[in-house]
Amino acid sequence: MFWQKSISISSILAGLLSTAAASFAVVPELPSQSNWESKIPVDLPVPDRGGPGSTSGGGTRGEIASCSQGETPLTALMPTRNNIGKTAAAKPTFFVYVPKTTAVEAEFLVVDSEGNDVYENTFELHDTAGIVKLSLPKTAPDLEIGKEYEWQFALVCDPEDREADEFIQGEIERTALSQELKTKIDRAEPIDRAKLYAGERIWNDTLAILAELRSSNGKEWEELLKSFGLEAIASAPLTPCCTAPD
Repeated sequence: MFWQKSISISSILAGLLSTAAASFAVVPELPSQSNWESKIPVDLPVPDRGGPGSTSGGGTRGEIASCSQGETPLTALMPTRNNIGKTAAAKPTFFVYVPKTTAVEAEFLVVDSEGNDVYENTFELHDTAGIVKLSLPKTAPDLEIGKEYEWQFALVCDPEDREADEFIQGEIERTALSQELKTKIDRAEPIDRAKLYAGERIWNDTLAILAELRSSNGKEWEELLKSFGLEAIASAPLTPCCTAPD
């Protein structure tokens, strides 16, 4: 199990929502519809202002100072303040901004609503701040349609004391696409596929497509992140990350 090094998965999951509001930094007020619709070609829905602020400012399990350096904290690239997203993919992709840190390892975990592991791995971190891409591998089980899952990305600040972990967490739900929409997506150009996913409020898939197109459609990527209050990391590089140790 992912958290056997320090504390049980059940105890962590039970405390996530109760500790997040106290541990995470205040998230900037998200923009109104009139502010972002005219800025980006991808017509995403109005950001959700509900829930505790947890998009940025990774929390720690204890009261030990974090191992991040710099002004911008560990940040999930999510469109809502409570980090709840949707995907149509059986094995979705997640994006996290990782600041310069003294940690040399990170852990990524996805569990189902009963706390059962869907995927977990430990990764080596590169000594560069930037946005990292986390995709579930082919060996991981498919996410089930209509089910919610918890995910968590943690910087292992002290391998001997997992209470010192700095982490960011959220939820994701896999949603079904209509046959009509599937046909449109299959026939569309990449940027139009992003718009189709965005129209259905499917953030993870929208962002994954724009990340692939960033070299040719960088403006769309940056305007999308800025429109959801992520100005501080909109121009951050996509960095190599998360090499599984031998």
